[in-house]
Amino acid sequence: MSVSKLAGTITLLLMVLAVVLFAQSPGTESAGVDHSEGANWSLRGEGVVCCPCRVPCPCRTNDKPSYGHCEATLYLRIKQGHYDNVNLDGMNVVESGGMCAINYHPLSNIYYSSSDSLERRAAYMKLTSSLSPDPFVFSHVQVGTLNATVTDGHLFNVSIPGIVEISVDRNWGLSAPPMPMVAAPDTLANMLQYVHNIRYSIHDPVAGLDFDYSRRQANYRVVDLTVEQYLTKSMLMQFADGKGWFSPGQLALIEAQNLPIPDLVALRELAMRLRGARSSQ
Repeated sequence: MSVSKLAGTITLLLMVLAVVLFAQSPGTESAGVDHSEGANWSLRGEGVVCCPCRVPCPCRTNDKPSYGHCEATLYLRIKQGHYDNVNLDGMNVVESGGMCAINYHPLSNIYYSSSDSLERRAAYMKLTSSLSPDPFVFSHVQVGTLNATVTDGHLFNVSIPGIVEISVDRNWGLSAPPMPMVAAPDTLANMLQYVHNIRYSIHDPVAGLDFDYSRRQANYRVVDLTVEQYLTKSMLMQFADGKGWFSPGQLALIEAQNLPIPDLVALRELAMRLRGARSSQ
């Protein structure tokens, strides 16, 4: 075994040990600062994010949040993935952190299914920390029942009994998604699609989360990500600065990757029409 491989294995084992020390059985865990360097990883799947902003979310074009705060929550459905030699296929994760898409949030609350092993949970935390240029703090890690269903590829329902309720519809009640995929900074993708936020609430006093932002903003992304995209600085998120519109680095990537720039006025008007149609039904 090479020195680098051995070092990576030891680091992962230490991470698993840290999680074991904080949680011998399902329930609330705690995890400190972690930072990953050098491991090979990949993720394929899909995810939805909800937050309290207007549609389209200004954070997704490098601007400030609509109301001065942005409690964003990700539901990630990993179809295929790995971190180093740890298989992540089939994982469902809910992560609620700080402001989305402007900067890397320094605190993160993660909810895992108790069906996932300590090794898989530790590997996912290592992978998540590798997306940030700075040490990452996992302030609240909880293991328990996580129910998640995706119906006909468009209706997402996610619940953690008594804590999290998320329901979004890519189709806005129609036969196909009416919103286009557009360029947007995100840790997992460079494009997203605005979807209908039907329900979004978290009530978790232990994690310090207590809000109901149902019928606000939600978006969907296809995840097809590898470590190389971060190493080559191919992600829009890596050039976010929160100055009001896509930064020069982001615009260069948008042009190089031929990504569609969002028409904010058109998206806002379409969202209003779609919401009006849903409320009249």
